[in-house]
Amino acid sequence: MKKIEDVLAPEEIARYQEGWKGFRGRYIPSDQYHTHSGMPVLGKVYRFEDKNVFRSHVINRRLRRFDPYHVADEYLQPFWHALHYMMVAEQMYSACIRMIIGSRYSQMMAKDVPVEFNWRKPLFWNDNISVELIIELLGKAGRYEKQAGYATFISDKTGKVLSSISAESYWQPRAYVSDIERLKQGDVSAFGGLERKICMQAVRQRKLKEPRKTLIATEEQLIQALKEGKMPEEELHDFFSLWDRPAS
Repeated sequence: MKKIEDVLAPEEIARYQEGWKGFRGRYIPSDQYHTHSGMPVLGKVYRFEDKNVFRSHVINRRLRRFDPYHVADEYLQPFWHALHYMMVAEQMYSACIRMIIGSRYSQMMAKDVPVEFNWRKPLFWNDNISVELIIELLGKAGRYEKQAGYATFISDKTGKVLSSISAESYWQPRAYVSDIERLKQGDVSAFGGLERKICMQAVRQRKLKEPRKTLIATEEQLIQALKEGKMPEEELHDFFSLWDRPAS
């Protein structure tokens, strides 16, 4: 489990801590697009300079609305359930890796492998908790891009480390992206596969609790463009996302 001391020099740690204390976005909720969640539970993410070191405030009142037992409007125990740790870690990783690789994030799929869970102390709802994330980009592992993430839960009241989670992720292009690349290279046999995927994605879009408001092309428009020999790549990437991009 990597700690902040493993990736930053002492003078950098001092700047990091000062930057976090002065970060004005700490209590501003993150959006669905960046957290890849219909229920964001994080504040805006602070990134330390150009390092892959990040931190975000956990909005406990939002997180507590998720009851893993589905019997109440909020979780009744005074401390986090295991699934709350996972929700925070997943949303934090999504928001941070998007900051690193940009729009490629939505065009990739990841297979996550948990490595270490160190839940030393219970996390209580009345504490002021932040999550710190260190991300390592580890290059190619066969046909995958390998990454590692180290999440640490910290009490901002006391500065003490409460718990930690680490995992490895293996990334590759989504299937529809592979079809796009094959078509761009002149492989017309990829058309049928991409058309089927567009139809399947249209079904997913119709099942959303909150329908997409900013779709820039319909299922019919995309298929027609492809039949005409065009490649509406931006529209395809937008269509294969379940999240509306924020205005700013």
